[in-house]
Amino acid sequence: MKFECIKDRLQRAVGLAERATGKKLPLAILGKILIETREKEVIVSATNLDLAVEVTVPAKVSKKGQIAVSGALIESYLGSLPPQTAVTVELVGNNLSLTTPSTSALVATISAEDYPHTKEVGKKDTLGEITAEAGEIMSGLSAVTFSASLSDIKPELAGVYLHQDGEDLVFAATDSFRLAEKRIHNKNKPSGEDVAGIIVPLRNAQELARALADTSGAVTLSFNKSELGVKADGWHFRSRLVEGTFPAYSALLPKSFATQIVSLKEDLLGALRTTHVFADRFHQVSIKVIPDDALFEIQTKNQEVGESTVRVDATIEGDSLDINLNGRFLLDGLSIVGKDSVTLGFNGKDKPMLVRGVGDRSFSYLVMPLNK
Repeated sequence: MKFECIKDRLQRAVGLAERATGKKLPLAILGKILIETREKEVIVSATNLDLAVEVTVPAKVSKKGQIAVSGALIESYLGSLPPQTAVTVELVGNNLSLTTPSTSALVATISAEDYPHTKEVGKKDTLGEITAEAGEIMSGLSAVTFSASLSDIKPELAGVYLHQDGEDLVFAATDSFRLAEKRIHNKNKPSGEDVAGIIVPLRNAQELARALADTSGAVTLSFNKSELGVKADGWHFRSRLVEGTFPAYSALLPKSFATQIVSLKEDLLGALRTTHVFADRFHQVSIKVIPDDALFEIQTKNQEVGESTVRVDATIEGDSLDINLNGRFLLDGLSIVGKDSVTLGFNGKDKPMLVRGVGDRSFSYLVMPLNK
């Protein structure tokens, strides 16, 4: 195997593929990436049997072949080279040689004979397909992954729920203590079945968002009963889907509020960060609202270290309120809101709070109250 290409393109391909490798898997070869040469291109791929990535790199191929090698090591080495450097890659015995006009390196390899090959979601098995801008898909995933459960006890909560609602592509995630929903308007209509009820495992959703971060243009999402495929210019991503039913949450999003607060996002973030210094191990904050006194106050109290209170400037409507919430959850959700001002909606101390940007219904964030 021998080829020549620009190191920047190879480095990006290796970096994308490396994210799909595994460290504690039954097959040691799954900790490696696969490099394969074709007519005028190099295919860099990897899989951990739950997630698979395949990236195409334009190259001048002198000799065809394939080999399994450490992606982390190659990515690190290529990252140390100057941009736009031409690198020649050649299999020499059991080592992979990487040379430039001024550097050279040899990387140990293993046979690719037993490497499980990746493949796209088969057309004949595809139930539906939709096209959207890469940045929009990335935005949708990034806006909700933080709300997914980190536990696999309930697999349907340990992922991102993706479905089509009219002209909106909807992303949602919940750990049962909070729920985030992001709506992306997509003018492209799905072909086949609507994207309905598919759940992408959390780690795979996070890796897909990272891959999309530096991708431009349209991407195609195709799915069947067990897999999601994402095809972009130069790479393909495949993920297992979670079996199960995501909670029917739409009825939980309130349409009106007994108490409503409008505040500058930065003021609210600053108050939460200040009071969080004194929060207890449950990150509990108390929110006190007295409309007649124009009072909106955030307080934390910890018997071991002390307490802190911050009054926040805000416009207040509705009933007085005293409610306890997880301050860290509030910080997480507010950081996603894309507007300068936010609306906090309440329906009593025992009902969840809803966070939205003023005039923006594309992102909704629901937080359950805490008991004292």
